[in-house]
Amino acid sequence: MATRVLYMEERRGQEPDPCYAREFDASVIDRGPDFVILDQTLFYAEGGGQPYDTGVLRGGEAESKVLRVMKDKGVIKHYVDRMPMGTAVHGIVDWGRRYKHMRMHTSQHLMSGLVFRIYGARTVGNQIHTDYSRVDFQPANFTPEDLKRIEDETNSVIESKQEVRIFEEDRVVVHNKIEDRALLDLIPESVRRLRVIQIGSADYCPCGGTHLKNVSEIGRVRVTEKRSKGRETDRIVYELVPP
Repeated sequence: MATRVLYMEERRGQEPDPCYAREFDASVIDRGPDFVILDQTLFYAEGGGQPYDTGVLRGGEAESKVLRVMKDKGVIKHYVDRMPMGTAVHGIVDWGRRYKHMRMHTSQHLMSGLVFRIYGARTVGNQIHTDYSRVDFQPANFTPEDLKRIEDETNSVIESKQEVRIFEEDRVVVHNKIEDRALLDLIPESVRRLRVIQIGSADYCPCGGTHLKNVSEIGRVRVTEKRSKGRETDRIVYELVPP
């Protein structure tokens, strides 16, 4: 039985944005030596450059810390410090950690989209952290002036307060719309319906991560360094600062 991933579901009408939900009820459908599998979850399982969520599961009178969440052959495993009692649990996501990842992930999409449009450099790797992130671009050989432009262009879109749209589209539609079609190669052909993140005209990309509702929540991007990662590959490291 597959775990229903609640934050992945499309927002409908006036319903709250699923990425901003912090608590949920679930049932334990399987257990391992140090993990549980739930019928549904709000916890993000590590992947796509985004770290896992942490938090707690409350079952009966006991509270279990969720130490990490991983996907193993399609199965989402919640690793805990102690087994929750019974099968009914109430999950609470560590919102401070989740929100930092949301701000970082949305900023990474924005930067990647802009760099591809301006320089034709694809994102070939990325890793999000709570206090800084990095994106690897190829082909790229950025000058200090280029880094300043990337920072300025990213912050300009942030200042425009554009909405971040999250929706589903058929794979063939995404194939016809997306500029960097190599991104689709990372998704199995069997997946015919894709979850898409769109930031105005700056970025349109399939993604399973958690994201903001508006780019204004990012704050400001500050590029801290550039590193060469091999032939025609540059790594940009950046942090987020208050507006």
